[in-house]
Amino acid sequence: MFNYLLTRGLKILTLSLLSINLLFAQTNRSLPRSTPEAEGVSSEAINQFIEAASKSKHEFHSFMLLRHGKVISEAWWAPYRTDLKHTMYSVSKSFTATAVGFAVSEKKLSVNDLVISFFPEETPAQPSEFLKKLKIKDLLSMSVGHKTDPTFEIASKNENWIKAFLNTQIVNEPGSKFLYNSAATYMLSAIVQKVTGQKILDYLKPRLFEPLGIEGIDWEVDPQGINVGGWGLRLKTEDMAKFGQLFLQKGVWNGKQILPKAWVEEASTMKIMQDPSAPQDKKDASDWLQGYCYQMWRCRNNAFRGDGANGQFIIVMPEQDAVVIITAEAPDMQSEINLVWEYLLPALKTQKVPTNKAAYAKLKNTIQSLSLPIPQQQTNSTIQANIQGKTFAITAGDVSFKNIKFDFQDGVCAIKLGTDTTTHDLKFGLGKWIFDQTTKRGPYLVAGAKANRTGLPAFKIAGSYTWQDNNTLMLTLRYIESPHTETIVCKFDGDKVSVDFQSIFNQNTKRTLFKGIQTVSRSNAPKLIIRGDDMGYSHSGNDALIQSYRNGIETSIEVIVPSPWFPEAVKLLKENPNIDVGLHFAITSEWDNVKWRPLTDCPSLKNADGYFYPMLFHNKNYPKQAVMDQDWKVEDIEKELHAQIKMALKYIPRLSHVSGHMFSLGFAPEVKEMAKRVAKQYNLPMVDTDGTQDYKINYTGFDARGLNTQQKIQAFIEMFDKLEDGKTYVFVEHPGLDNHELRAISHIGYEDVAEGRQDVTTIFTSEEVRVAVVKKGIELVSYKDVLQKLK
Repeated sequence: MFNYLLTRGLKILTLSLLSINLLFAQTNRSLPRSTPEAEGVSSEAINQFIEAASKSKHEFHSFMLLRHGKVISEAWWAPYRTDLKHTMYSVSKSFTATAVGFAVSEKKLSVNDLVISFFPEETPAQPSEFLKKLKIKDLLSMSVGHKTDPTFEIASKNENWIKAFLNTQIVNEPGSKFLYNSAATYMLSAIVQKVTGQKILDYLKPRLFEPLGIEGIDWEVDPQGINVGGWGLRLKTEDMAKFGQLFLQKGVWNGKQILPKAWVEEASTMKIMQDPSAPQDKKDASDWLQGYCYQMWRCRNNAFRGDGANGQFIIVMPEQDAVVIITAEAPDMQSEINLVWEYLLPALKTQKVPTNKAAYAKLKNTIQSLSLPIPQQQTNSTIQANIQGKTFAITAGDVSFKNIKFDFQDGVCAIKLGTDTTTHDLKFGLGKWIFDQTTKRGPYLVAGAKANRTGLPAFKIAGSYTWQDNNTLMLTLRYIESPHTETIVCKFDGDKVSVDFQSIFNQNTKRTLFKGIQTVSRSNAPKLIIRGDDMGYSHSGNDALIQSYRNGIETSIEVIVPSPWFPEAVKLLKENPNIDVGLHFAITSEWDNVKWRPLTDCPSLKNADGYFYPMLFHNKNYPKQAVMDQDWKVEDIEKELHAQIKMALKYIPRLSHVSGHMFSLGFAPEVKEMAKRVAKQYNLPMVDTDGTQDYKINYTGFDARGLNTQQKIQAFIEMFDKLEDGKTYVFVEHPGLDNHELRAISHIGYEDVAEGRQDVTTIFTSEEVRVAVVKKGIELVSYKDVLQKLK
């Protein structure tokens, strides 16, 4: 009886465990695991692959090998981990094409649909014959017909990428010639969003991601809120493996056809050859000349893949019933994938391989020990104590980098990177990684795209530091959810520092070094607004004003709305959102060779040709051509002021104040009173009408007459010594460039416009001046800074 009960109990227990295992298999979101030999692969071969990968010129981050639907080997090189997402770059394209596949299966579109049929509002009024013929399948197969890849031009310079794409000239018959084109993939994303009403990330969730158990992913969007499609997806290594396995299984998952088999076959077969004329020996050596599918590549060995810049791979091998996943930062993707063909392909046997416990144990040990090198201390620096707690202000380089502070304690280097928008706190361990997260954006192939990485959560990082020599501090910052590492090399020389940001994208190019100097603490330091006037009067002026901000000390820009180059000014100011902007209210058009007109019908302010008069006050060189020579009406000035303010706010909503061009708001008492009244209506301070009295802003300057450029720089620096503690000042000048355009602009009595305004730009961007600002403890501020504190 006991034996019967025991046997029956064991059967029940076995059945119960089997039920639990089956339930686990159905609900577990991970792929099943097995051992290499059980699935016909040698552990020794995998170990050789991993060792070769570690010794190669590539920096591997993760690797996963699936055979017969099971994970038989998986590895992460510390500090990368199994739970981390990883930037996919162009692997994203394969997911975008899959969204198209779902939309096709749901009859929402066809690959033969014309692209312009989805975007009538963005299509040119007279589309070319080639654009009229462009089909979805041409986007899918990278055969749009463009002369060169337009992606950078479209993504970096336009808010509306769809319109920019449709306005890019097509020079070849669509479908006839291969050209890699990430903007084409973006258009696929835009089309799916148009027909479904959902971003492809959201559209794919119930159809692809949820069935495969893929969670916690994100995907960049363009300025219009459309997933960028051709890049920008971030997911985990195992998520990549699931996607590859789905294609290997012809769209079947857990016994259910979630993606049509016909689409999988259509998407993974060759549609066009990259270079049909390439010699056979070149084709035989390249995985980039085997044919292109629908956002996937054919490989040698009858495989196909999705791949992304710097070494991201989903390799599907139907003949071997295998999937290989790699994430990396690789400088040469062909030599990277060659490792797969050299070590893994021969190891994929058609039958089980005899168990080899020793080889399997060695493989496990190899995997457990995988780690990217931690920078080791080269020397003990004697200057570390000297820079402890010190802040260095940046005096050469882009204005977006303001300062850097160093703190050392208990084997941790904590730095504060001050930018024009925020301060980033970063920590680095001595001989170890310190894990953290940051909003500081790291190296990125598509960093120039508008809205890039906008809305993404803080980036996970690992930091380590070492002293390379007594004066050189090396900070290694790994962005462990991306392929990339940033190395920040700081070289100290007394009270000076140079800061060099290095990455895979600039390591072989001439880099811009940021130079800094230790800050000087000055209690109640004088505040100084550096104001650049007349944006919009010329292209050269616009360019110089932006240079004076980005590479110099300028803090506020005044823009003339009715000027001829105002549209360009709007674009440049949008690209530089942190510069303070004021309306430079103009009722004169002073130059002989370039004029502008009022926005309103104001008869007393314009000449017989409809232009503003050139001068405000009586001028002997321009008799009867000044506003004061006319029967001017304050009503006309007020009407024009309203119009210019409204136009400025329409295109530059962040406008913080109004100033007067050539004293346009302060030349008569009734004009001053009107200006103050209008200021209240728009809540925009008029800084040139009694600015000293109303806002405690004092004008400052120096006598530049008869001085050469270097003498002007010295006089400008000496001006700082006149600034009193606790007071706020404004220095007003007009940056420009000495070029053909500006040499053509002048008026009688002011012929050296180009030379004089170039001197202003030189002063504003001078490293010597920037150093003097720091050494003398001057606090640079904008009108916006000052006015906000007065509220």
